[in-house]
Amino acid sequence: MATYALMSPGGSPGVTTTALAVTYAWGGRALLAECDPKGGSVLQGFLGGRMEGLPGGLLEFALAIAHQPDPAVLWKYIVSLDQDAREWLLLPGTRDPRHAAQLETAWDAIATAITSAGAGVVDVVLDVGQIGGPETPMQLIAASDLALMLLRPSLRQVADARPRLDAVGRYVGAKVPVALCLVGEGDYTPKEISDALFGLPVIAGIPDDPRSAAVFSDGKRAQRSFRRAPLMRGASFLAGAMRQYLATSLEPTEVVKR
Repeated sequence: MATYALMSPGGSPGVTTTALAVTYAWGGRALLAECDPKGGSVLQGFLGGRMEGLPGGLLEFALAIAHQPDPAVLWKYIVSLDQDAREWLLLPGTRDPRHAAQLETAWDAIATAITSAGAGVVDVVLDVGQIGGPETPMQLIAASDLALMLLRPSLRQVADARPRLDAVGRYVGAKVPVALCLVGEGDYTPKEISDALFGLPVIAGIPDDPRSAAVFSDGKRAQRSFRRAPLMRGASFLAGAMRQYLATSLEPTEVVKR
């Protein structure tokens, strides 16, 4: 089991929607942890407020482990998105962006608890949201097994992504592999995007599919063909690409003797 951090340079590439789609299409037990300091949106968006009155989410979890540093506490705050199957799981994010300040000193404990509780039990997708500000939870990215930047193939997005990826690289060094996923179409090829962003590999693409995206972002009714929709096909491919790229990056490097 592994931990994957999904992030963006801003400009609405749709990190939460993509993270929800990927965990839905994961093909195994997966947990989406909403760790965007600006707040979570799944309860009000995808679930349409149907699960109000929950025991809490990320903030309450952070407060709990501050008093009881036991990773198993995490499971008290997990919501099952597929009812009794408990294969598609959610740790809801904060409900008020003003709570971000309360999380600033808790990210190390959150990262340790999530990775420890999930080890050998569930694959974890961290929705880190837009990165770049002082509130960015770099500790979560550093604790992940793979960091994935979502961006649109446009000049503006590349310009926004470059300093943010540089900051991530300086923080995590060679410890965490970083890759790219392109959202929609644009004027630049994957190779051009990769060349402009430190040679980081583009491992997948997610198509623009507003109708299917609205199922995850706003709780719209899914059509019968939803599982075959472009977004879901892209999410399934991305889920496989993330696992495959991580497996490849973990392979021992062959030493060539001269």
